[in-house]
Amino acid sequence: MADDEQAIKRRKSESNKRYYQKRKQLELQDPKLAEADKERKKRNQRDKRARDRSKVQEEGPWPMVLDLTGDVPTFDEGLAVRLHHTDSPSAKTSSEVPPTENVVQWPNGQTTVLPTVMRDGRNVCEGDAKYVRQLATLPLSMPGSHHVEHIDPIGVNDADLCQRVEETLRGGRCAVVRGAAKPGPKKLTAEYLVERGIPPWLRTTHHDMEQRAIGKVHPCIDATIDQLLSGADDPKELRCALDIPLPACTLPQPFQLLDHAFVCAWAHTMRILPFHKTRIHPDLLLYRRWANIYQGGTLTLPRHTSNGFGTSFSVVGCMNFFIVYRLKDRFLSRDQTIDQFLALCEIDYDRPQLPDGLEAEIVDLRPGDLLFMPPGQFYARYAGLLTYEEVGTFLRYDTMHLSEWSLFLDNSHGKTYTGQERKGTFVTLRRMMAALPYMPLKTYHRPTVALALMILDPISYVSQQRDGETPPPSSKTKTIDKTIEVVSGGEFDSNDCVDSAMKIARRLLLHLELDDTEAVGVLDDSAWDAVGDQLHLEKVWDNSNAIESDDGP
Repeated sequence: MADDEQAIKRRKSESNKRYYQKRKQLELQDPKLAEADKERKKRNQRDKRARDRSKVQEEGPWPMVLDLTGDVPTFDEGLAVRLHHTDSPSAKTSSEVPPTENVVQWPNGQTTVLPTVMRDGRNVCEGDAKYVRQLATLPLSMPGSHHVEHIDPIGVNDADLCQRVEETLRGGRCAVVRGAAKPGPKKLTAEYLVERGIPPWLRTTHHDMEQRAIGKVHPCIDATIDQLLSGADDPKELRCALDIPLPACTLPQPFQLLDHAFVCAWAHTMRILPFHKTRIHPDLLLYRRWANIYQGGTLTLPRHTSNGFGTSFSVVGCMNFFIVYRLKDRFLSRDQTIDQFLALCEIDYDRPQLPDGLEAEIVDLRPGDLLFMPPGQFYARYAGLLTYEEVGTFLRYDTMHLSEWSLFLDNSHGKTYTGQERKGTFVTLRRMMAALPYMPLKTYHRPTVALALMILDPISYVSQQRDGETPPPSSKTKTIDKTIEVVSGGEFDSNDCVDSAMKIARRLLLHLELDDTEAVGVLDDSAWDAVGDQLHLEKVWDNSNAIESDDGP
């Protein structure tokens, strides 16, 4: 009997083998058949994911989170976890469950602890806790959102995936790519951080939530990574370490080419503007990509993606809640826009946290997800458990109108809108302008005008963070018919690079028949996220090496 079953299995195997060999031959003869088979496999994958999601939803909201994030406690166990405790819960009896006022439930069904640091029987971070309760009432971002593009990478090739992200960023919207990166371990450990290039003895600046809650202007503590991890289970400590440099990293695959600053500007100007005449600012090397570590219960108050850069966030473990804000009126004037975001960022726990002119939604970023934000995007962030995330920055030619917007915000109220200032931005912008005649990329009206204005008038975009510092030196440079002011960028820029960028910027505005006032009007008189028409600049350049733009992204 066993021999008969083996013979049947063998015949089936041979039959299947012949079938697939014959189908392979047919696919080679008929490409349409191969394409149909590929679509069938994609459809089967989508159907399977839909069945899995339906099964999870039938089991209730908490199993949905359990399925997405790995080793997550059940609902009752989650409530029994000590405040911002990061290990598996040790207390599971109902008598040990914290009171419901110490937890909050989010729209995706997950329950997390609130920011809590107990001193003399009082929660010092009660203001932050109240703020998080308000955030948790906002709607969850879903596919079809007007603010966030949700992208499923399954069955999508790398080129199409990057193009969707590019188009989304160009329009001033965020893009979340689910499962695009490799998740980290279920529990963050010192050993894993060493693998990522972060040793436990590394000294970093820790932001202390207790010090911030009592009104300290600079709530920062100098300590090691090991001390941060060790304090994650201490109910009297609530901190995070931001901006831990990851100098060896760039944007994760397959998104490296999104960064025009290094792929285009620096790489393609090596020959025409040699580096031996330029001193590279350390920020350009140390802060292309960095890491953040949050103890559970850490709230990051609203800020924007500053210094003109777009930003990518990749959560390695646990889950981060990002709240993304957007203007209801795209045509709001700059003065009115400043008022809206000042009302958002000047925290008052006794009033509603969302101004009337803004709308917001929650993006639940899970392990392996990537969130891309355009320059100038305002957001808040909450980490319910000990969380490690990696952050990358980039500049793009087709989002220069948003970079100009970001730098304008830094110039107007940078101390309120962000606590960061990255130096070296204008060195890179000049390199991007100098490389523009050689780039086979699509260019658009408003981004190109914005780049030219930032090159010609950098003083208008210097961050408010630099107040009180000596302004960068300037010199007078003669053009054909006028004298222009050249801000040299000091010791980190060469005169050759400044001159080249200025000349190209002037030539661009001349080709577009714009003077300085009209160029400013191009930015002020349109919706803040408008791109404008595509430009064809091949005839502008006298350089015989200029590359004609193609129809690619």
